[in-house]
Amino acid sequence: MSDKSFKMKMRDVETAFKYRRFPYPKRSVELIALLAISCTFFLFMHTNKLNSRLKEMEMKLQPSEFSALGLTGSNHLDGPKPEDINTLHGTYQYLKSTGQLAKLNTHVLNNTRKADIDVIFFNRAAKVGSESLLELFNSLEKFHGIYIEREGLRKKTKRQLKPWEQRKLAETVSELDEGSVYIEHVNWIDFEEFDLPKPIYINMVRDPVERVISWYYYVRGAYKNAIEYNRETYKPVRPESWYKKDFNYCVRSGDLECQYIPFSVKDFVGNYKRQTLFYCGHHDDCLPFNSPAAVQMAKEHVERDYAVVGSWEDTNITLSVFEKYIPRFFNGAKTIFEIHSDKITNRNKNKRKPKVDDDVRAMIRKNFTHEYEFYYFCKQRLYKQYLAANLKELQANGLLD
Repeated sequence: MSDKSFKMKMRDVETAFKYRRFPYPKRSVELIALLAISCTFFLFMHTNKLNSRLKEMEMKLQPSEFSALGLTGSNHLDGPKPEDINTLHGTYQYLKSTGQLAKLNTHVLNNTRKADIDVIFFNRAAKVGSESLLELFNSLEKFHGIYIEREGLRKKTKRQLKPWEQRKLAETVSELDEGSVYIEHVNWIDFEEFDLPKPIYINMVRDPVERVISWYYYVRGAYKNAIEYNRETYKPVRPESWYKKDFNYCVRSGDLECQYIPFSVKDFVGNYKRQTLFYCGHHDDCLPFNSPAAVQMAKEHVERDYAVVGSWEDTNITLSVFEKYIPRFFNGAKTIFEIHSDKITNRNKNKRKPKVDDDVRAMIRKNFTHEYEFYYFCKQRLYKQYLAANLKELQANGLLD
């Protein structure tokens, strides 16, 4: 290139910088300054994006009306102590002392009336006794002439469903005949988002720590592993030491399998520690373990959509609420349960679960604070539904005061 051509090129570059109002970096110091300005700009944009994200999360964490006793988190200022509130009698005393007892109304507490179709969607959480409820459904199926759609029972559990998978499942449930029950280990699905009729949502909950202990020994069960290896013959057989690993030792030794780290998203092994995930949904914000944001979303879905969230820890109360709030499917459930109680309660029960020490339970319980908040929320809501339906009878028999 000739000197003349080179000078013309340089003049063009200078002109380009001039009209773009960028100073031409004649010296290395100016070039560094320009790079610094660019980095500052990009950092500003990134910070602005993070700030927007934090504000979005803050909105999700704001106290809302979705609280079983009209409370938020551990905001128990008056009345019984928090641990007392999480019993039927404690809930009764609290509602009475705050003037809420007289306002209890089964119509308000019954989300069955909000369903567009007479179909139950049981998106069963793992290790909450869903197999026992399935066994009860098997008996009710003959008694009431209801139909259990078993397609979901054969599906492999997925942590999240993509939008198209959610739509497909919602369409499957929406197309079922009246009087059908769909059961699957799957997270909450918003049928309204897909402009599809809303079914009757139900589920169960269990003490969070007891759930993970139950899962730990369940995956080591001979029956489950025999079925698993028979289905997937290519899988390598685990070593004997894995089957014999004690939960107490696993926790105390800091074994990665027994680490329950708050806000963790990825797990060393699958352990179903996120009970709230089944109620929160498929959004990425539902994944962090023991997340207050995920718990808040789960609460809102329960309060808005679920007809009943029961617990086998309160069998009689749960069955009574099922009978009262979803009679089309559960009328006579308590009688059916009494007749078939052995078969129902022993289904999929691990009778060889070793003893877990109290200090180990206490150790891991500290990492389940928000999971317990959700669990107690569901229990309090269940007690409110039960009291609303049976208050006069309970008071007449002097069973509460």
